[in-house]
Amino acid sequence: MSVQERSSLGSIGTSIFSTFTRLAEEHGAINLAQGFPDFMPPSQLIDGAVDAMRSGANQYAPPIGIPELRHAISTHARDEHGMQYDPDTEVTVTVGTTEAIWSAVLALIEPGDEAIVIDPCYEQYGPAVAIAGGIPRYVPVSPFPEFRLDLDRIERTFNNRTRMVFLNTPTNPTGRVLSAEELHAIGELADRYDAYIVSDEAYENITYDGCEHLPVAADPLCRPRTITASSVSKTFSATGWRIGWFMAPAALSGMVRKVHQFVVFSAPQPLQRGAAAMFAAAHGTDYYDRLKAEYAERRDALIPYLREAGLTIGEAPKGGYFIMTRCASDDDEGFCKELIQRARVAPIPGSLFYCGDQSNGRGLVRFAFCKKVETLREAGERLVAATG
Repeated sequence: MSVQERSSLGSIGTSIFSTFTRLAEEHGAINLAQGFPDFMPPSQLIDGAVDAMRSGANQYAPPIGIPELRHAISTHARDEHGMQYDPDTEVTVTVGTTEAIWSAVLALIEPGDEAIVIDPCYEQYGPAVAIAGGIPRYVPVSPFPEFRLDLDRIERTFNNRTRMVFLNTPTNPTGRVLSAEELHAIGELADRYDAYIVSDEAYENITYDGCEHLPVAADPLCRPRTITASSVSKTFSATGWRIGWFMAPAALSGMVRKVHQFVVFSAPQPLQRGAAAMFAAAHGTDYYDRLKAEYAERRDALIPYLREAGLTIGEAPKGGYFIMTRCASDDDEGFCKELIQRARVAPIPGSLFYCGDQSNGRGLVRFAFCKKVETLREAGERLVAATG
Protein backbone atom coordinates (compact mmCIF):
# COMPACT_ATOMS: atom_id res chain seq x y z
CA MET A 1 0.00 0.00 0.00
CA SER A 2 1.41 3.40 -0.96
CA VAL A 3 1.54 6.21 1.55
CA GLN A 4 -0.33 9.31 0.47
CA GLU A 5 0.27 12.59 2.24
CA ARG A 6 -2.92 14.45 3.09
CA SER A 7 -3.20 17.80 1.37
CA SER A 8 -3.21 19.79 4.62
CA LEU A 9 0.35 18.60 5.30
CA GLY A 10 1.70 19.65 1.93
CA SER A 11 2.89 23.11 2.99
CA ILE A 12 4.25 22.04 6.38
CA GLY A 13 8.01 21.51 6.56
CA THR A 14 10.58 20.99 9.29
CA SER A 15 10.49 23.47 12.16
CA ILE A 16 12.80 26.43 11.57
CA PHE A 17 14.05 26.08 15.13
CA SER A 18 15.11 22.47 14.59
CA THR A 19 16.87 23.38 11.35
CA PHE A 20 18.98 26.20 12.77
CA THR A 21 19.71 24.45 16.05
CA ARG A 22 21.08 21.55 14.03
CA LEU A 23 23.27 23.95 12.01
CA ALA A 24 24.51 25.53 15.24
CA GLU A 25 25.48 22.12 16.61
CA GLU A 26 27.24 21.16 13.40
CA HIS A 27 29.46 24.25 13.49
CA GLY A 28 29.95 24.55 17.26
CA ALA A 29 28.11 27.87 17.20
CA ILE A 30 26.58 29.71 20.15
CA ASN A 31 22.87 29.12 19.64
CA LEU A 32 21.01 32.42 19.64
CA ALA A 33 18.45 30.98 17.24
CA GLN A 34 16.26 28.81 19.45
CA GLY A 35 14.87 30.37 22.61
CA PHE A 36 16.10 28.11 25.37
CA PRO A 37 18.20 29.28 28.35
CA ASP A 38 21.74 28.03 28.95
CA PHE A 39 21.30 28.36 32.72
CA MET A 40 19.52 26.27 35.33
CA PRO A 41 15.89 26.83 36.36
CA PRO A 42 15.20 27.89 39.96
CA SER A 43 16.05 25.17 42.50
CA GLN A 44 12.53 25.23 43.96
CA LEU A 45 11.15 24.07 40.61
CA ILE A 46 13.49 21.10 40.37
CA ASP A 47 13.27 20.20 44.05
CA GLY A 48 9.48 20.21 43.87
CA ALA A 49 9.49 17.70 41.02
CA VAL A 50 12.13 15.48 42.65
CA ASP A 51 10.23 15.49 45.94
CA ALA A 52 7.03 14.56 44.09
CA MET A 53 8.72 11.62 42.35
CA ARG A 54 10.23 10.34 45.57
CA SER A 55 6.95 10.66 47.42
CA GLY A 56 5.14 8.51 44.87
CA ALA A 57 3.44 11.07 42.59
CA ASN A 58 4.40 9.13 39.46
CA GLN A 59 1.02 8.08 38.05
CA TYR A 60 -1.57 9.84 35.92
CA ALA A 61 -2.66 13.28 37.02
CA PRO A 62 -6.27 14.43 36.56
CA PRO A 63 -6.83 15.41 32.91
CA ILE A 64 -7.43 19.08 33.79
CA GLY A 65 -4.34 19.22 36.04
CA ILE A 66 -3.65 18.76 39.72
CA PRO A 67 -5.64 21.14 41.96
CA GLU A 68 -2.50 22.66 43.51
CA LEU A 69 -1.20 23.86 40.14
CA ARG A 70 -4.56 25.08 38.85
CA HIS A 71 -5.03 27.12 42.01
CA ALA A 72 -1.47 28.47 41.72
CA ILE A 73 -2.07 29.54 38.11
CA SER A 74 -5.33 31.22 39.09
CA THR A 75 -3.63 33.05 41.97
CA HIS A 76 -0.79 34.18 39.70
CA ALA A 77 -3.23 35.55 37.11
CA ARG A 78 -5.03 37.47 39.85
CA ASP A 79 -2.03 38.85 41.71
CA GLU A 80 0.26 39.65 38.77
CA HIS A 81 -2.23 40.62 36.06
CA GLY A 82 -5.50 41.39 37.82
CA MET A 83 -7.41 38.57 36.11
CA GLN A 84 -9.95 36.34 37.89
CA TYR A 85 -10.27 32.72 36.76
CA ASP A 86 -11.99 29.88 38.57
CA PRO A 87 -9.31 27.19 39.07
CA ASP A 88 -11.84 24.36 38.79
CA THR A 89 -13.79 25.40 35.69
CA GLU A 90 -11.59 27.92 33.86
CA VAL A 91 -7.98 26.74 34.27
CA THR A 92 -6.60 23.64 32.52
CA VAL A 93 -3.04 22.28 32.64
CA THR A 94 -1.61 21.19 29.27
CA VAL A 95 1.60 19.82 27.80
CA GLY A 96 3.08 23.23 27.09
CA THR A 97 1.56 26.26 25.40
CA THR A 98 1.74 24.49 22.06
CA GLU A 99 -0.65 21.73 23.12
CA ALA A 100 -3.02 24.30 24.58
CA ILE A 101 -3.10 26.11 21.23
CA TRP A 102 -3.57 22.95 19.18
CA SER A 103 -6.32 21.67 21.46
CA ALA A 104 -8.12 25.00 21.15
CA VAL A 105 -7.86 24.94 17.36
CA LEU A 106 -9.02 21.32 17.07
CA ALA A 107 -11.94 22.06 19.37
CA LEU A 108 -13.14 25.21 17.63
CA ILE A 109 -12.12 25.13 13.95
CA GLU A 110 -14.30 23.23 11.48
CA PRO A 111 -13.37 22.49 7.84
CA GLY A 112 -13.66 25.67 5.81
CA ASP A 113 -13.43 28.02 8.78
CA GLU A 114 -10.91 30.85 8.55
CA ALA A 115 -8.44 31.99 11.19
CA ILE A 116 -6.54 35.28 11.15
CA VAL A 117 -2.82 35.01 11.96
CA ILE A 118 -0.71 38.13 12.54
CA ASP A 119 2.57 37.95 10.61
CA PRO A 120 5.38 37.55 11.68
CA CYS A 121 4.38 34.83 14.10
CA TYR A 122 5.33 31.74 16.01
CA GLU A 123 5.24 28.97 13.44
CA GLN A 124 2.61 26.74 15.11
CA TYR A 125 -0.55 28.72 14.47
CA GLY A 126 -1.07 28.22 10.73
CA PRO A 127 -0.28 24.49 10.63
CA ALA A 128 -2.72 23.85 13.49
CA VAL A 129 -5.49 25.58 11.55
CA ALA A 130 -4.64 23.78 8.30
CA ILE A 131 -4.58 20.33 9.91
CA ALA A 132 -7.97 21.05 11.50
CA GLY A 133 -9.30 21.72 7.99
CA GLY A 134 -9.37 25.48 8.34
CA ILE A 135 -7.79 28.23 6.28
CA PRO A 136 -5.16 30.52 7.85
CA ARG A 137 -5.34 34.13 6.66
CA TYR A 138 -2.05 35.92 7.31
CA VAL A 139 -2.06 39.67 7.94
CA PRO A 140 1.37 41.37 8.10
CA VAL A 141 2.19 44.04 10.65
CA SER A 142 3.74 47.36 9.66
CA PRO A 143 7.35 47.10 8.43
CA PHE A 144 10.50 47.03 10.57
CA PRO A 145 11.10 48.56 13.02
CA GLU A 146 7.57 49.50 14.23
CA PHE A 147 5.80 46.12 13.77
CA ARG A 148 2.41 47.61 14.67
CA LEU A 149 -0.86 45.80 13.98
CA ASP A 150 -2.41 46.89 10.69
CA LEU A 151 -5.92 47.24 12.09
CA ASP A 152 -7.43 48.38 8.79
CA ARG A 153 -6.10 45.34 6.98
CA ILE A 154 -7.15 43.05 9.83
CA GLU A 155 -10.68 44.49 9.59
CA ARG A 156 -10.76 43.86 5.83
CA THR A 157 -9.66 40.24 6.43
CA PHE A 158 -12.47 39.47 8.88
CA ASN A 159 -15.55 37.99 7.22
CA ASN A 160 -18.47 35.68 7.99
CA ARG A 161 -16.18 32.63 7.76
CA THR A 162 -13.72 33.99 10.33
CA ARG A 163 -13.85 31.68 13.34
CA MET A 164 -10.63 32.58 15.15
CA VAL A 165 -7.88 35.17 15.47
CA PHE A 166 -4.46 34.55 17.01
CA LEU A 167 -2.74 37.14 19.18
CA ASN A 168 0.66 36.93 20.84
CA THR A 169 1.79 39.44 23.46
CA PRO A 170 4.59 40.05 24.31
CA THR A 171 5.29 39.11 20.73
CA ASN A 172 7.69 36.57 19.28
CA PRO A 173 9.71 37.46 17.21
CA THR A 174 9.34 41.26 17.37
CA GLY A 175 9.35 41.97 21.12
CA ARG A 176 6.28 44.23 20.93
CA VAL A 177 3.72 44.42 23.73
CA LEU A 178 0.23 44.97 22.34
CA SER A 179 -1.59 48.09 23.52
CA ALA A 180 -5.04 48.41 25.08
CA GLU A 181 -6.23 50.19 21.93
CA GLU A 182 -5.07 47.33 19.70
CA LEU A 183 -6.70 44.72 21.94
CA HIS A 184 -9.98 46.62 22.03
CA ALA A 185 -10.03 46.94 18.24
CA ILE A 186 -9.55 43.17 17.89
CA GLY A 187 -12.22 42.60 20.53
CA GLU A 188 -14.72 44.71 18.58
CA LEU A 189 -14.04 42.74 15.39
CA ALA A 190 -14.21 39.36 17.15
CA ASP A 191 -17.49 40.39 18.78
CA ARG A 192 -18.93 41.61 15.47
CA TYR A 193 -18.08 38.38 13.66
CA ASP A 194 -18.54 36.01 16.64
CA ALA A 195 -14.92 34.79 16.44
CA TYR A 196 -12.74 33.24 19.13
CA ILE A 197 -9.39 34.70 20.19
CA VAL A 198 -6.44 32.45 20.97
CA SER A 199 -3.95 34.51 22.95
CA ASP A 200 -0.40 33.19 23.34
CA GLU A 201 1.01 34.93 26.43
CA ALA A 202 4.03 32.72 27.13
CA TYR A 203 6.20 35.82 27.78
CA GLU A 204 3.68 37.43 30.15
CA ASN A 205 6.25 37.91 32.94
CA ILE A 206 9.12 39.26 30.82
CA THR A 207 8.65 42.95 30.04
CA TYR A 208 10.96 45.96 30.25
CA ASP A 209 11.35 49.68 30.71
CA GLY A 210 8.17 50.07 32.75
CA CYS A 211 6.06 48.44 30.04
CA GLU A 212 3.54 46.08 31.66
CA HIS A 213 1.95 43.04 30.08
CA LEU A 214 -1.73 43.56 29.34
CA PRO A 215 -3.67 40.27 29.05
CA VAL A 216 -5.87 40.13 25.96
CA ALA A 217 -8.79 38.98 28.12
CA ALA A 218 -8.49 42.17 30.20
CA ASP A 219 -10.57 43.86 27.50
CA PRO A 220 -14.28 43.30 28.25
CA LEU A 221 -15.08 42.49 24.63
CA CYS A 222 -12.24 39.97 24.43
CA ARG A 223 -12.82 38.21 27.76
CA PRO A 224 -15.85 35.98 26.90
CA ARG A 225 -14.26 34.64 23.71
CA THR A 226 -10.55 34.40 24.61
CA ILE A 227 -8.48 31.29 25.32
CA THR A 228 -5.28 32.48 27.02
CA ALA A 229 -2.29 30.10 26.84
CA SER A 230 0.96 30.25 28.81
CA SER A 231 3.53 27.97 30.44
CA VAL A 232 6.43 27.55 32.86
CA SER A 233 8.91 27.52 29.96
CA LYS A 234 9.88 31.19 29.95
CA THR A 235 8.85 32.33 33.42
CA PHE A 236 10.74 29.52 35.16
CA SER A 237 13.45 28.88 32.51
CA ALA A 238 12.40 25.29 31.87
CA THR A 239 11.51 25.00 28.18
CA GLY A 240 11.93 21.22 28.24
CA TRP A 241 9.34 20.63 30.96
CA ARG A 242 6.37 21.21 28.65
CA ILE A 243 4.01 22.27 31.42
CA GLY A 244 1.52 24.84 30.21
CA TRP A 245 -2.09 25.82 30.64
CA PHE A 246 -5.01 27.67 29.16
CA MET A 247 -7.55 29.90 30.86
CA ALA A 248 -10.99 30.61 29.41
CA PRO A 249 -14.62 31.02 30.47
CA ALA A 250 -16.14 27.77 31.74
CA ALA A 251 -18.20 26.90 28.65
CA LEU A 252 -15.26 27.59 26.33
CA SER A 253 -12.88 25.68 28.61
CA GLY A 254 -15.22 22.71 28.51
CA MET A 255 -15.03 22.56 24.72
CA VAL A 256 -11.22 22.67 24.65
CA ARG A 257 -10.92 20.20 27.54
CA LYS A 258 -12.75 17.59 25.45
CA VAL A 259 -9.94 17.65 22.91
CA HIS A 260 -7.14 17.98 25.47
CA GLN A 261 -8.12 14.80 27.33
CA PHE A 262 -7.96 12.70 24.17
CA VAL A 263 -4.77 14.28 22.82
CA VAL A 264 -2.55 13.77 25.89
CA PHE A 265 -4.98 12.86 28.72
CA SER A 266 -2.82 14.73 31.25
CA ALA A 267 0.54 16.44 31.73
CA PRO A 268 3.24 14.69 33.82
CA GLN A 269 2.24 14.74 37.48
CA PRO A 270 5.68 15.23 39.11
CA LEU A 271 6.43 18.19 36.81
CA GLN A 272 3.05 19.71 37.63
CA ARG A 273 3.91 19.40 41.32
CA GLY A 274 7.27 21.03 40.71
CA ALA A 275 5.56 23.93 38.93
CA ALA A 276 3.08 24.32 41.79
CA ALA A 277 5.95 24.42 44.28
CA MET A 278 7.72 27.08 42.20
CA PHE A 279 4.61 29.26 42.00
CA ALA A 280 4.32 28.99 45.79
CA ALA A 281 7.99 29.94 46.22
CA ALA A 282 7.62 32.95 43.91
CA HIS A 283 4.34 34.15 45.42
CA GLY A 284 4.68 37.32 47.46
CA THR A 285 8.38 37.73 46.66
CA ASP A 286 10.31 39.86 44.16
CA TYR A 287 10.86 36.87 41.83
CA TYR A 288 9.05 38.38 38.83
CA ASP A 289 10.75 41.76 39.26
CA ARG A 290 14.15 40.05 39.38
CA LEU A 291 13.26 38.01 36.31
CA LYS A 292 12.56 41.20 34.36
CA ALA A 293 15.71 42.91 35.63
CA GLU A 294 17.92 39.95 34.73
CA TYR A 295 16.51 39.74 31.22
CA ALA A 296 16.86 43.50 30.77
CA GLU A 297 20.55 43.12 31.66
CA ARG A 298 20.93 40.37 29.05
CA ARG A 299 19.14 42.41 26.40
CA ASP A 300 21.29 45.47 27.10
CA ALA A 301 24.47 43.38 27.07
CA LEU A 302 23.83 42.06 23.54
CA ILE A 303 22.44 45.12 21.74
CA PRO A 304 25.71 47.13 21.53
CA TYR A 305 27.52 44.18 19.94
CA LEU A 306 24.76 43.77 17.34
CA ARG A 307 25.05 47.42 16.39
CA GLU A 308 28.84 47.24 16.23
CA ALA A 309 28.48 44.23 13.95
CA GLY A 310 26.55 46.39 11.49
CA LEU A 311 23.01 45.29 12.29
CA THR A 312 20.20 47.83 12.49
CA ILE A 313 17.99 47.84 15.57
CA GLY A 314 14.89 49.93 16.13
CA GLU A 315 13.48 50.41 19.61
CA ALA A 316 14.77 47.85 22.10
CA PRO A 317 12.21 45.08 22.62
CA LYS A 318 9.67 45.77 25.36
CA GLY A 319 8.89 42.14 26.06
CA GLY A 320 10.01 38.56 25.45
CA TYR A 321 13.64 37.62 24.97
CA PHE A 322 14.29 38.22 21.27
CA ILE A 323 15.75 41.11 19.29
CA MET A 324 14.71 41.60 15.67
CA THR A 325 17.37 43.32 13.56
CA ARG A 326 17.99 44.19 9.93
CA CYS A 327 21.12 43.05 8.13
CA ALA A 328 22.71 44.66 5.09
CA SER A 329 21.46 41.94 2.74
CA ASP A 330 17.95 40.95 1.69
CA ASP A 331 19.15 37.34 1.85
CA ASP A 332 18.63 36.92 5.58
CA GLU A 333 18.76 33.14 5.38
CA GLY A 334 22.12 33.21 3.61
CA PHE A 335 23.35 35.86 6.05
CA CYS A 336 22.44 33.68 9.04
CA LYS A 337 24.08 30.59 7.59
CA GLU A 338 27.24 32.60 6.89
CA LEU A 339 27.32 33.88 10.49
CA ILE A 340 27.02 30.34 11.77
CA GLN A 341 30.05 29.31 9.72
CA ARG A 342 32.22 32.45 10.05
CA ALA A 343 31.34 33.79 13.48
CA ARG A 344 30.08 30.54 15.03
CA VAL A 345 27.00 32.39 16.26
CA ALA A 346 23.57 31.16 15.20
CA PRO A 347 20.70 33.62 14.76
CA ILE A 348 17.54 32.80 12.79
CA PRO A 349 16.28 34.38 9.55
CA GLY A 350 13.45 36.80 10.22
CA SER A 351 11.72 36.06 6.93
CA LEU A 352 10.94 32.53 8.12
CA PHE A 353 8.53 33.97 10.70
CA TYR A 354 6.44 35.49 7.92
CA CYS A 355 4.29 32.51 7.09
CA GLY A 356 2.03 34.35 4.66
CA ASP A 357 4.61 36.10 2.49
CA GLN A 358 8.28 35.70 3.38
CA SER A 359 9.24 38.69 1.25
CA ASN A 360 7.76 40.90 4.00
CA GLY A 361 10.61 39.81 6.27
CA ARG A 362 13.54 39.78 3.87
CA GLY A 363 16.71 41.07 5.50
CA LEU A 364 15.47 40.62 9.08
CA VAL A 365 17.40 38.54 11.60
CA ARG A 366 16.26 37.45 15.07
CA PHE A 367 18.60 36.91 18.02
CA ALA A 368 17.60 35.21 21.29
CA PHE A 369 19.14 36.63 24.47
CA CYS A 370 17.91 34.01 26.97
CA LYS A 371 21.52 33.15 27.79
CA LYS A 372 24.07 33.92 30.48
CA VAL A 373 25.54 37.40 30.16
CA GLU A 374 28.97 35.87 29.58
CA THR A 375 27.54 33.74 26.76
CA LEU A 376 26.06 36.84 25.13
CA ARG A 377 29.34 38.73 25.42
CA GLU A 378 31.24 35.86 23.84
CA ALA A 379 28.68 35.73 21.03
CA GLY A 380 28.93 39.49 20.59
CA GLU A 381 32.71 39.44 20.38
CA ARG A 382 32.54 36.67 17.77
CA LEU A 383 30.03 38.67 15.71
CA VAL A 384 32.12 41.84 15.79
CA ALA A 385 35.31 39.97 14.91
CA ALA A 386 33.65 38.21 11.96
CA THR A 387 31.94 41.32 10.53
CA GLY A 388 34.55 44.00 11.27
